[in-house]
Amino acid sequence: MKLSKTAELLRKEKLLVSTSGEFDFSSITCDSRKVKKNALFFVKGAAFRKEFLFSALQKGAGGYIAEKDFGIDCPRIRVTDIRLAMPLIAKEFYQNPAERFMLTGVTGTKGKTTVTYMLRNIFAEHFGEDFVGMISTNEASNGKKQIEKTGTTPEALPLYEIFDDFAKSGVKAAVMEVSSQALQYNRVAYVPFLNGVYLNLSPDHQSPTEHHSFEEYKNAKLKMLTLCENGIVNIDDKYAKEVISAATCDKIYTFGTKENADFRAEDIILTKRGASFKVSGKYIKDEVFEIRMAGEFNVYNALAAVVCAYLCEIPVSAIKKGLYETEIDGRMEIIEKDGKTIIVDYAHNALSFSAVFDYVEKFYPESKKICLFGCQGNKAYDRRTELPEIAGEKADFVVLTTDDPAKEDPGKILDEVEDNLKKTNVKYVKIPDREEAVRFAVSKAGKGDVVFLAGKGHEHTQIVGNKTVFYKGDMDTAKDELEEK
Repeated sequence: MKLSKTAELLRKEKLLVSTSGEFDFSSITCDSRKVKKNALFFVKGAAFRKEFLFSALQKGAGGYIAEKDFGIDCPRIRVTDIRLAMPLIAKEFYQNPAERFMLTGVTGTKGKTTVTYMLRNIFAEHFGEDFVGMISTNEASNGKKQIEKTGTTPEALPLYEIFDDFAKSGVKAAVMEVSSQALQYNRVAYVPFLNGVYLNLSPDHQSPTEHHSFEEYKNAKLKMLTLCENGIVNIDDKYAKEVISAATCDKIYTFGTKENADFRAEDIILTKRGASFKVSGKYIKDEVFEIRMAGEFNVYNALAAVVCAYLCEIPVSAIKKGLYETEIDGRMEIIEKDGKTIIVDYAHNALSFSAVFDYVEKFYPESKKICLFGCQGNKAYDRRTELPEIAGEKADFVVLTTDDPAKEDPGKILDEVEDNLKKTNVKYVKIPDREEAVRFAVSKAGKGDVVFLAGKGHEHTQIVGNKTVFYKGDMDTAKDELEEK
């Protein structure tokens, strides 16, 4: 692709400031470590250093694109907004790969991963495993193999590379999680979503490196329904009206438990290990669905998947089977042994934390509740107040431990959370080593007790400083402790 063609594309979108030189680039990247010969290098990020550009050029990059001129004599383009330029150019470079399959994007404070897996399984039931793409917090896959990625929603350039992989692999339908960061920083700009799903919203992800306020976080989420053809909205959520008001999509479909929902869940029967519910409304009449994931919140997740699948013209029989077969490691993963119940869930914000406690209250009302959790470093500082408040009110005993301290001092994070936990009357212990903490929580439980291990879910790593450190995992550690006892 020629630099001059790129400049013209940017000019049409009113993003071009200036252009100089010409070359034909054969790859695009914003990572100086991954530069190939004749690559177009994108300069982005507050932490960018000029040395990265020098490194990229030395490795064979033919030119660069940035918001400022670095005074280096080589082909270059200057733009007003590099974050918008990235997806625009990537879409053209890869020849709009996402138009070659049905794509659904899912956003919300909680439930994104679960809906993504539910819909992936429904698509697989109809199209076959080899023809379904997925991008989730847990993984990315084209149906035939795993694809390397970073973050919940990758940056625009690697994201479009994944889309290109999907298209070349023959993917017929794909589903992806869309984070607030991806929406805020235009990683998914120009993506042709068939369906855009809004699940729910509650305060979260507020820190200097994420969103500076709840309003900023909310406004990022509102963008989802400006990028899709079909907007799918949880009408029971308190911010649903704002989401619908901000939407610019062609059509909006609502789901929930209220009479005015287009897809309405009725006759909900919750069990310890799942739920069944009937769906009625404008488009489906009295169809009963069953899931093997516990919690009322998973009924909402399943309902969102039902709507998406219906709009993709998937037969009801495939929807039912795909939903029923969905189980996700670390998402309401429950085991019972010797009278003890262990629940492992990825819950790490106020909404998800409370939802798991609601489930425990419903099905284990007389049980002693032991809760283990920590708070992540360098992000979502509001959790350090909210999680101890909820645990202090709803748990009988708390085990404080670490959870991805990143570049912060783990001890200081624990102290901050502990200060807030002390404002409640709950008994607790502080054990920094997570494996030791999980073992203690399980060993402290007696017959009939429930141990809720929150935050890590399926993960087997801890982020400490700049390193990703192996960790055995909450469920594996809990099982070991149960076996040894």
